[in-house]
Amino acid sequence: VSQEATEAAEATLPEEVAESVPLITVQNNMTNTIGMELPSLAVEGDAGKVVTSTEADTYPSVSKILLFAISATGVFLCNPLLSAIDTSAVGLLSGTAQQAALNPGVAVTDYAALLIAFLYTGATNLVAAAQEKDRGNDERPITTSSFKTALQLSGYVGFALGMTLFVSARPLLKLLIGNDSISVEIFSAAMKYVRIRALGMPAAAVIGSAQAGCLGMQDIRSPLYALVTAALVNLLGDTIFVGMKSSWF
Repeated sequence: VSQEATEAAEATLPEEVAESVPLITVQNNMTNTIGMELPSLAVEGDAGKVVTSTEADTYPSVSKILLFAISATGVFLCNPLLSAIDTSAVGLLSGTAQQAALNPGVAVTDYAALLIAFLYTGATNLVAAAQEKDRGNDERPITTSSFKTALQLSGYVGFALGMTLFVSARPLLKLLIGNDSISVEIFSAAMKYVRIRALGMPAAAVIGSAQAGCLGMQDIRSPLYALVTAALVNLLGDTIFVGMKSSWF
């Protein structure tokens, strides 16, 4: 509504009514603002930093999402990668019978490892929530405490699962194979493999939770470093110990 239209409307009113109504000044600035870019709103964020609305609405690029996704897969690729290295090493260094024993042995250990996958998801959520609470605090006490709690819980659960596998290796393999007609040599080798992997289950659980915690802190490099290191250590151990005769297990 323009100023002229307002004055014309007031002129039509009776004199006593016009005197009781205060004068309203209306300015039409719509024609001046059309086509102009609206300024970005500024709000005061954490630590007194001023953040504009354009900065607040930014989203991660596709490349960042892909890097994060690739790093996240490292948490779940650790056990299958170690199993593949074991299979290759045993096939090259121990012979056909020992390699045949890996089929039921790997199935028992890898399927059992899936039972503790909830630890990795919980560690990521726990650390991410703690980091959000520590925003603006360089010491990050809540994040540190949450990370330690996740690692301790993973160690306890991994130890319990490892001991369960170690003790019940024989009945689990018999349940998987289905009968006793399998060769004694193959069955014995499969049981040794399950028990050796069971001893490393606490370390595997802690490593997996540590990788998941790094993802909660948006650290996309450490999980990949841990995956590569675990693969190299496993390869070195297989090269040294596979094929050696031992009565420990």
